[in-house]
Amino acid sequence: MSSNKKYRNALLIIELILEKLTKVKEKGILKSKLIHELSMKTATGEKYLSQLILAGYITVDETKWGNDRVKNVVKITDKGLQRYKWFICLSSELNLME
Repeated sequence: MSSNKKYRNALLIIELILEKLTKVKEKGILKSKLIHELSMKTATGEKYLSQLILAGYITVDETKWGNDRVKNVVKITDKGLQRYKWFICLSSELNLME
């Protein structure tokens, strides 16, 4: 039985995360929704989001939701937006995304 799953490399995953965040702009997106919409496993999504936070490309704002719940809203930073634009330019020039 063969699988039709296409595995994505790390740069593509990062590009997809940043691209999604550029579309939602300042309002951000729920972390769980972002991970779901990019069809990632939670552990994989958490790994990449942690790397992007450490690099200063994104922020995660925690806000209380109800009595005992927290919602995490992910937003792109100015640095993240700049790096996303660089990445798109480089990948286009070098045909990396084919």
